Amino acid sequence: MSENTTMLIEAAGKMFADLCTRQALDAAESAFPQTMWADIEAGGFPAMLASESDGGIAAAPSDAVAVLRVAGRHSVPLPLAETMVARWLMSEASVAPIAGPLTIALGSETQRWQLKGRGRNRTLHGREDAVAWARDAKSIVVIVPKAKGVVLCMVEPSRFESEARRNIAGEPRDRIAANGIVPGAVAALDNISIDKVLCMAALFRAALSVGALGQVLDLCVKYTPERIQFGRPLSRLQAIQQQLAVLAGSVAASAAITEAAGCTVNQLDGKLMVAVARSRVADAIDTATGIAHQVHGAIGFAREYMLHFSTRRLWAWRDEYGAAVAWREFVGRTFVGTPADELWPALAAVGSNG
Repeated sequence: MSENTTMLIEAAGKMFADLCTRQALDAAESAFPQTMWADIEAGGFPAMLASESDGGIAAAPSDAVAVLRVAGRHSVPLPLAETMVARWLMSEASVAPIAGPLTIALGSETQRWQLKGRGRNRTLHGREDAVAWARDAKSIVVIVPKAKGVVLCMVEPSRFESEARRNIAGEPRDRIAANGIVPGAVAALDNISIDKVLCMAALFRAALSVGALGQVLDLCVKYTPERIQFGRPLSRLQAIQQQLAVLAGSVAASAAITEAAGCTVNQLDGKLMVAVARSRVADAIDTATGIAHQVHGAIGFAREYMLHFSTRRLWAWRDEYGAAVAWREFVGRTFVGTPADELWPALAAVGSNG
């Protein structure tokens, strides 16, 4: 880990810990935390992937993964990952940066957004069921695929037909639709595909999830020595010790593969690494949330206890920017048909193809 990455992690950890109290997380489920956003934006984290001329530091994806792990640990209730992606794309397209929270709209694999017409007469068409923080964004960056690359359309949220919705964690996931909107600004990117944008968004969701998994593990490790059962602490019971070992192993494996995906997302097999990371993280979410709530019992669901802020987010994030089953199918299709004596070399080569 570089010195710069260490500094980013330390700064993010201190800021997010101070801002994301239980009271602040509760309040964020009913109103967007503007003051919290202003503080985090002032810290430079949402724009870190953009170039210096666009207000960022041209950070690597691996640095963003490191910061988002910290954000996930503290359940930061903001579109930090979405704004990182949006500011990166706008910087790549030489679009003037927009201050404030941003979000992205990718459509689905079967129904992407479309631009119709030419020049200033182009209109935006499509719909999407769960756009993160759409109602609270200063602008929604709609990504439209084209023959080579993508087109970015910057649109104010009020111009969409919309339905306010929230996920199980209380985070806004609005349904939006457009049938002939003229975008506020349009910019083409020939060197970035819709697949690449999806991979970045999916990787960043994995990073947030790894952070939340780490928090779940920490809460379990702290709670089990305090809870007395059958005359001794839970942490002294062999069955509980085994469960915590399984939980710790799942968290460590998820962190390792997500970190590796952050370092290789720009390589030729970057999508495969992201798919492996998302698959492993999904498995860890299923394992960790089950163990955590079994260990904690009823208190794990209590509003006053911090566990549910992490587990509800993990359940919500598991299938955002690609369902777990779809990522697993992609991994399977990549290797299906590989001869038995070539399978291990093929697996070992993943992530080493620059």
